[in-house]
Amino acid sequence: MTIDFAADISTIMDVDEFAVSVTYDGGTVSAIFDNETLPIEGPGFVPIHQAQPRLTARTADFASIAEDQALSIGSDNYKIKAWIDDGTGVMEIQLEKV
Repeated sequence: MTIDFAADISTIMDVDEFAVSVTYDGGTVSAIFDNETLPIEGPGFVPIHQAQPRLTARTADFASIAEDQALSIGSDNYKIKAWIDDGTGVMEIQLEKV
């Protein structure tokens, strides 16, 4: 038996709830934006932290996704660097700020 997650995903991706508007591929989609800082290895013993912008989005909204495609969130511009489609209709997209 398959479970229809479409209604749940639409609620989560609502800009009045958790999501933001993203300009992508000539249109506007909703996605959850996160710009967490993650520790990375560097010289010496002091950890270095680097921002890792990413989106959690509906897979259907990014059907033509490709590396280095541009998108905008507010006044900030990003390039798509990598993505993981989890098979439930949701994907996580790693971004690079340009």
